[in-house]
Amino acid sequence: MSSTDGPVVPARGAGGLSPQVHERMRRLVPPGEAICVAFSGGLDSSVLLDILSDESFSRDYPLHALHVHHGLSPNADAWVKSCERFCARHGVPLTVERVRIDGGSPLGIEAAARVARYAVFAGRRERYLALAHHLDDQAETVLLQLLRGTGLKGIAAMPATRALKGTGITLVRPLLEFPREALEAHALAQGLQWIEDESNAALGFDRNFMRHEIGPRLESRYGAWRDSLARFARHAAAANLMLEDLATIDGVPVAPGEPLPLAIELPDERRANALRTFLARNAVAMPSEARLAEMARQLYEARDDAQVRIDHAGVTLVRHRGAAFVERDLGAPTAWRVDWRGEPHVPLGGERGHVRFDRVVGYGVARAALAQPGWHFAPRVGGETMRLGPDRPTRTLKNLLQEHDIPAWKRERLPLLFHGERLVWVPGIGIAAEYACGAGEEGLDPCWEVAGKAPP
Repeated sequence: MSSTDGPVVPARGAGGLSPQVHERMRRLVPPGEAICVAFSGGLDSSVLLDILSDESFSRDYPLHALHVHHGLSPNADAWVKSCERFCARHGVPLTVERVRIDGGSPLGIEAAARVARYAVFAGRRERYLALAHHLDDQAETVLLQLLRGTGLKGIAAMPATRALKGTGITLVRPLLEFPREALEAHALAQGLQWIEDESNAALGFDRNFMRHEIGPRLESRYGAWRDSLARFARHAAAANLMLEDLATIDGVPVAPGEPLPLAIELPDERRANALRTFLARNAVAMPSEARLAEMARQLYEARDDAQVRIDHAGVTLVRHRGAAFVERDLGAPTAWRVDWRGEPHVPLGGERGHVRFDRVVGYGVARAALAQPGWHFAPRVGGETMRLGPDRPTRTLKNLLQEHDIPAWKRERLPLLFHGERLVWVPGIGIAAEYACGAGEEGLDPCWEVAGKAPP
């Protein structure tokens, strides 16, 4: 490896991980599924790619490698060449994706790079993407999350598998139970070389400080500290699942966009847990502990006729008729239009969410009507009318919204389905009679899912 590739790090110890990692991967990924390995060229991902490219495993799992070029290091181009050589030796096709990182991002360089990297992951065709996080990474993550004062979900750290929201991709971490020393031992046994990012030595980054300053001191006194913290993370994950189940029992809807019922007598701790879970399921940033308690007090203890509105993290929590709703700023109601040509899933753009159409028989929008052009979604502008049944009168949308108790603040945000100028469907109200599916006919049942839930 040339000097421009970055320093070659000598491996220590002896041993191999292949059989154990293969066994873990076979439990996590069905045979025949293609796997993409996130490959930085460092020790961890080099060991993972070496293990998975072994013929005894790769003949059952088509393998591809992905290198994300962040452009943050002067050695970044040289690292690409090193990754290309490594993959060529192992017979694994490599894709290099270049991203641009905003150095002034309020997230910080580390977090901004992670966001960019995961955006690349989300565009992969493979259903499984393998990451090389190991036991040391897990222990460091738990400590960092504890120091940041996070809740159980954060302390649970990294799971062995996780669905990448909205993509159909599952992240898998087959090295999570192995310490870095085991990876180094495998690298020595296999004669691997890898690159070292010079930023890994910069103590200004929290994780590097934890790795170089705190970890060794813990190791000298508490040899099993990493295993203990990983076990603690598993306990936290189990406890968090039970709290989410309790929140569901206490009325928190599973689907985002549904209201949180407030007419339930709960102790303060369960109120806070219910509201925390409600915010998480609606993809709303978590407030501080004191702020959460005050929000819960206002929402749960207000009079029935009180107009409670709480602005938080770009949304507004609104109390209406004994329930809490998440109100999002959707922009000008007349500023958008989305055409529909029969697709089963229609993203509406911005924070408007998406509409899903399920194929059904005997109800929904008649499929036969889709042969005519002019279908689109748009917001309410006033004056719309519709007839909900063949024996029912034509009504104004305004009256229907009032009769169905749709909150005033929500009415302008509803995505309406039109055929030309004719109103066909209104979420929470129904389908116009002339477009409704008859008995035995094929139909499409529309469902509006607000922002915060990933499309299928």
